[in-house]
Amino acid sequence: MQNTYKIVSSFEANCPAELVMKDGRKQKEITIGIWNPEPDDRDDLYVCLFNPAEYEAPGLDDWDDSLDVYQMDDILTLDAYEQLQIALFDYEEPFEMALSEKEFSIHPTEILEDELKGESAKAQMRSNEKQQQFDYGDVRASLVEVLFYLQSFFI
Repeated sequence: MQNTYKIVSSFEANCPAELVMKDGRKQKEITIGIWNPEPDDRDDLYVCLFNPAEYEAPGLDDWDDSLDVYQMDDILTLDAYEQLQIALFDYEEPFEMALSEKEFSIHPTEILEDELKGESAKAQMRSNEKQQQFDYGDVRASLVEVLFYLQSFFI
């Protein structure tokens, strides 16, 4: 099966659309917000994409540090980008815009593969955080037990 790509309207104030990509083999869908912090600025459309190299770099403290910002006019061809602008800014109706690989300036399979790695990395990060919370909980419980034990000598 082939990968599929589309842009779907969300009509949220700062995130008016989403780039939806589906992996043909794994049947896993990835949704990325298309941001527009200045609704009057038709050219300020961007996405935050996962960068595996940043994620693997030592000293990563925050998930946001593993994301890179890309302007949509750098991701889509000029024609596709203009179609997106018209759909977002000239009409007030929901839309869905199917995209072929030819309508991307950056190969969409690379974006999809990186985003799938990002989903996996994010799940691993959450798992590590839960494990750390659990470990800290064990340490606290052990300290309380030690304090009660020591207290028994002084009573």
